[in-house]
Amino acid sequence: MPTLLITIFDDSGSVAGPAGTDPLSNRYGEAAYAFSVVARKGGRHELGAVLHFDSPCSTDVGPVPITRRGLLMLRSGLRTPGDGVGSSELALGLERAVALAETHADHEVTLVVLSDFLLMDPEPGPVLSALAAFPGAVHAVVLGHRLPAGVLDERIVETHIQRGDPPGALARALFASLITHRPGSFLAG
Repeated sequence: MPTLLITIFDDSGSVAGPAGTDPLSNRYGEAAYAFSVVARKGGRHELGAVLHFDSPCSTDVGPVPITRRGLLMLRSGLRTPGDGVGSSELALGLERAVALAETHADHEVTLVVLSDFLLMDPEPGPVLSALAAFPGAVHAVVLGHRLPAGVLDERIVETHIQRGDPPGALARALFASLITHRPGSFLAG
């Protein structure tokens, strides 16, 4: 079954700044590791894409096959965009993700948003509703704190990553979404 995993990274100051939830940008290193594990036995039918809240930007990548060759391209997007402004607005990245999903309607699509969800969109309610209505599965990797109940729709899978979590927690969360549609694959407890 063809698949498409789309990531959207939040590079705002509340995530990437010195006092942010990921000041060392470990989210990118761990995401690269998760993609590399899948790429070892990946096929051309498994696609990955990297987007940012600042989309479109120079570090947006994909969709490309999650293979060893495709991994080189994906890694080029797994960094803070030099031409980004550190936006806290999800709307543009989400619109790009929806467009990718719609052009790959024959794929099982999963969207993974890596953010603290301290959104500065002018109207965050409609953006969160659009996230819940995404044409595929949605996984919110919430960085740094727990969201109050009801912020994200119940259809959205949530994983919370905090500073005190062991190294690899984010890679494990992304890996779970990467293998969701692989027959016989599961994440060991």
